Amino acid sequence: MTALSDVSYSVPNDTATVRRVTRPAAGWLVTLLGVVVLAAGCTSSPSGQEPSGAPSGQALPPQCTHTVTQSGDVAAALDGAAPGDTVCFSGSGLADTDMVMTHSGTAAAPITLAADGATVHEVQIKADHVTMQGFTVTGGGGVLLQGAGLTARNNIVHDTEQGGITCDPCTDSTIESNTITHVATNGIDITGQRITVHANSISETVVGRHGGDADGMRFFGNGHQITDNTISDISAEGYSRGAPHPDCFQTLDNSKPPTFDVTISGNTCRNVDAQCLIATGDQDGNSRAPSGVPSITFVKNNCANNGSQAVNVRHWPNVVVEQNTFSGPNLTRAVLISEGATGCTVVGNTTTGDRPTVEVDASSRSGARVGDNSPS
Repeated sequence: MTALSDVSYSVPNDTATVRRVTRPAAGWLVTLLGVVVLAAGCTSSPSGQEPSGAPSGQALPPQCTHTVTQSGDVAAALDGAAPGDTVCFSGSGLADTDMVMTHSGTAAAPITLAADGATVHEVQIKADHVTMQGFTVTGGGGVLLQGAGLTARNNIVHDTEQGGITCDPCTDSTIESNTITHVATNGIDITGQRITVHANSISETVVGRHGGDADGMRFFGNGHQITDNTISDISAEGYSRGAPHPDCFQTLDNSKPPTFDVTISGNTCRNVDAQCLIATGDQDGNSRAPSGVPSITFVKNNCANNGSQAVNVRHWPNVVVEQNTFSGPNLTRAVLISEGATGCTVVGNTTTGDRPTVEVDASSRSGARVGDNSPS
């Protein structure tokens, strides 16, 4: 989203000195369905040793139904996968591979795709009950998931042409313990229901070929748990035109499903040039969300971003901001609630440097609960 206006209406300049990021990236779009487990670097060798040429650093599953070491064998191996199978990928012969998985496992017998760190170009999973683990994904479209019961775990995604890991739409899926660096547009992007995003590291997101922001994570839908992630070092500097508006966490309602019952807890946002969290309802104020239900619960996070506020809630009701620590170097206030963002709670937060913790404009005071912040 191109959102340079997100804070310009009443907010001082969000620019700050951070590491310069200059490399552009190209955009892509792939449709994925289903849940399948992808794991690279598996070997069926009785000794458990890695095949010659396999990258080190990832543990291999104890059993592999089939082991793939060459790009030309990937499609047949994926087409032949059945529920309960573990298809393993290893060696240096997969770097140009675009993996497309369309066969589903079951909830009781998922398909696992496992790697020992082997590098592939991009991964698309259009299926249900599939797990992807241990891959290095670089140079292509990143990882695109679409389905139910999907898991992406312990992968490295870097220098892609689009986002790092996209789950859209997904249901009852998990993205955990991945390292995502220098991808285009956003590190992780989720849409759907009951998606868990846990213990991932995202850094140095850049603007894609067609512009837009460079964010850590974007989220849409309901029932998500976003916990214990670290997002860092996303700069607005170094671009000849179309400077991004980088945020750690972003949601909006433009042509998106209603977003509610989302918990963002225990995360760290560091050296990111705009907000730690921004939620903007400029189209319909997230009005399709159920009344009386918290839309976002933002609790026990550590925000050291570079913008003029850490949390920017605009025309987005029923946000809870509790027990967070705000220490950004350029804060004029930590939490800004504005333009009809009614029913919000800001309680028990700490802001360093004697800067005010919260500002609620007149249009947002209905139903607001503010207290026990330090300073107030």
